[in-house]
Amino acid sequence: MLTWLLGLAIVTAGSAVVIALLRQPATQQPSSPVDRNLVRVEQTHLHVIDRGEGRIVVVLQGDDGDASDFMAPLLARVAYDFRTLLLDRPGCGGSERPRHDFTLDSQARVIRLALRELGAEQPLLVAHSWSAVAALALALRYPHDFAGLVLINPLCYPDASIRATDPQLRVVSRLGSLVAPMVGRTPHDAALRAKFAPEPMPFAESLVPLREAATNRRPSERRRLARNAAALRSAAGLVTRYGDIEMPVVIVVGDGDRVASPARHGYRLHNQVHHSHLVVLPRAGHMVHLTRPDSVMETIHRGWSLAHERAEATR
Repeated sequence: MLTWLLGLAIVTAGSAVVIALLRQPATQQPSSPVDRNLVRVEQTHLHVIDRGEGRIVVVLQGDDGDASDFMAPLLARVAYDFRTLLLDRPGCGGSERPRHDFTLDSQARVIRLALRELGAEQPLLVAHSWSAVAALALALRYPHDFAGLVLINPLCYPDASIRATDPQLRVVSRLGSLVAPMVGRTPHDAALRAKFAPEPMPFAESLVPLREAATNRRPSERRRLARNAAALRSAAGLVTRYGDIEMPVVIVVGDGDRVASPARHGYRLHNQVHHSHLVVLPRAGHMVHLTRPDSVMETIHRGWSLAHERAEATR
């Protein structure tokens, strides 16, 4: 019996490796040297896309892929009015994971140093989903470095239901990081549809990298999703201080979001940060930066207006 189980485990592992290799793209397209940069800070390279001119908007992507995959529809709109820096958090997308320290403090420090390296002074910080807790940490630790926050469907409170709510974590936890690559694209497409629900998943070229990333995701990258949840839970001490944030905060939520429940996260944060501004998008899901980019763009302009009003009032 033991021999049979060992043989099955070897076959399963071998099949997963073969399938993963077969699913790798045949060729890799070279990155554009104009838009894409690797910024080195503390022996870590962070992937940044830099476009546009003027006041600076820094966008932190949520979890999978790189910033260009998730933010493409929004990028052109933001870069038309602002200098836009799309940043992959440490350990996500094209950014390296710090070798020795992956705490929330470390992530915030590395991001801040990278922005200084890029000459990004007093930017508006825009964060989606998992990145909201990193943005809030930056606002609390370096309150004079940012003009304000725009948080899109934020995940910002430790919640035991996160693993049960996030579609991708649910797929990984049920199937396991070893078995998940063998079951094909179907469960990953279901997870992606759940992120868009109650809106339909748009059929667009910009979604192709997202679907490919879900299918080709390696076990080590799947573990990163679990680390996201761990980092959020490690922010328990930070949560009590959210109300201390003095800079302008705009919170954007889709009222049908099945990943970052508005009641558990966005609404709760709005109640804790009393001066924050809440924007509720009706019948919208988690991926509003893809389905409602114009609405998100309006909130970014609103964030800058509030930052300007605060700067004038403190003069």
